[in-house]
Amino acid sequence: MVIEERIREAENLLDIQDVGSLKNEYNTWCANIRRLLQANAFSEEKLNEIRVKMHYTENEYSNEDTRKSILKALQDTIRFLQDMENVEPHEVPKDIAIMLVHRILIHFQTFYQLLFECPLHKKCTWKKEALQEIQIRNEYDLQRRVYASLLPTFPTGRQEVDSDNGYSGMRADIYLDEYDIIVELKCTHAGMTEKRLTEEIGADAFHYKADTIFFFVYDKYGIIKNKEAFTNSFARNRQRDGKLIKAIIFQKL
Repeated sequence: MVIEERIREAENLLDIQDVGSLKNEYNTWCANIRRLLQANAFSEEKLNEIRVKMHYTENEYSNEDTRKSILKALQDTIRFLQDMENVEPHEVPKDIAIMLVHRILIHFQTFYQLLFECPLHKKCTWKKEALQEIQIRNEYDLQRRVYASLLPTFPTGRQEVDSDNGYSGMRADIYLDEYDIIVELKCTHAGMTEKRLTEEIGADAFHYKADTIFFFVYDKYGIIKNKEAFTNSFARNRQRDGKLIKAIIFQKL
């Protein structure tokens, strides 16, 4: 794994005696680690935490004190990375779970296009006509595809889960119990307006009690005219609004 390789690189730095060389190598290593975590969409909270671990104090009057400070920061960062590696699948931190759900949903369009729309290899036994028969036509089709995409990563996820909103029952399309994450699916249909879709999502966002909600919209009929404005209108921040809400739009090209 990439993190294992970076840990081995860090352990090699522990033997460097020259402070100038150690400082240069350590700063380069830290920059590589930050890029690695950013590329894998780690939360800003995790990035700030590792920046704190990486910090060292440079003593202009004592190279030895500077070296000791770098080595301590290096060892603290190694332990931080090792703890990340040792997390069991069912112990994945919530911020990582949210990041994984988000990545699966935003890349669902790539999966869909590759499976149903890209040309078939001449040796493939599937037929284009057969694939056309199993494409997404309504929300139940969409739910089956999205649930199948999420389940390998979140094996305890459930479908059609009842939720009490204090007045009448709500039913979440997909619920990840251990993370209190709801994935609510919408599929536009003939005659549906953007206003109607907005009202449905707004009502669900208000009534669902989960603290993290993803709205995944398959805009089959292209009723959403401005995707960025639409998704921004539903975005909510947990610190400011009490719950995290993200809307993701999938439109056929």
